[in-house]
Amino acid sequence: MRTTVKKTLIVAVAALAAVSAWAQSPGDFSAVDAKLDACSASNPSNPGVSNCTMAATAAADQRLNDVYSGLVDALKHPKGPDDARDDPEILKRLIAAERAWIAFRDEECNYQSSVALGGTGEGYAYTACLYKQTKERVRVLTAPDAPQNAR
Repeated sequence: MRTTVKKTLIVAVAALAAVSAWAQSPGDFSAVDAKLDACSASNPSNPGVSNCTMAATAAADQRLNDVYSGLVDALKHPKGPDDARDDPEILKRLIAAERAWIAFRDEECNYQSSVALGGTGEGYAYTACLYKQTKERVRVLTAPDAPQNAR
């Protein structure tokens, strides 16, 4: 049984990781959401849906890491003195905000998962929250009015 769950998770992670590259923009999760829905429909057991959600969360987390790394790199290497990002304070605040957001996300998802406190669905609820929170964070960081894009 465990081998089947591991294989399902490996296949789901690989499929969702590949899908993350298909999106039109970093904030567009429609392809990942579609794959998550299809994966969950074909694996309707609690472990199956949980594995599908973990794979979607991994894809979202990878996208967030890519976006964040790109922002940090752009802020560390502005294109010249006229580049609005040529201010180390923006990088300092981005790093502080990301650290605070991670702590918030973890505690928020811990709270949200209490809907199934002590039950078999608590882990799923936590993972589903991580996916939702991570997607939203990518959208915030890539928004046209984000500080690094607003100037």
